[in-house]
Amino acid sequence: MKKFLIAALAPWVLGSAAMPAYAADTRPPKAEAQKSYAARGEVVAVDKMGGKVTLKHEAVAELKWPAMTMFFAVADKAQLDALDVGDRVEFQFVKVNGRAPLITQIKPVK
Repeated sequence: MKKFLIAALAPWVLGSAAMPAYAADTRPPKAEAQKSYAARGEVVAVDKMGGKVTLKHEAVAELKWPAMTMFFAVADKAQLDALDVGDRVEFQFVKVNGRAPLITQIKPVK
């Protein structure tokens, strides 16, 4: 009977001992530095309260994006103060999973 109990409980005990090591290995990987992309475009709309800008931008070859009109969130809403509809701009952005791309820098160009 003892041999049966030991044989029956050994996998459970050994499995429990290995569990903390397994749990440590399942943690999500650390976030990698986000890649930044650069583009040019034209301001179509500015939403200062919402911290967004709609741009008609050129193609972004690195992302295989065609030229299009879309909105971007802006990391620093203060950057929107320098923008007016119709302005030509240069901007840098990062892709954020599940959300709109995030502009990290934007400035009008002449």
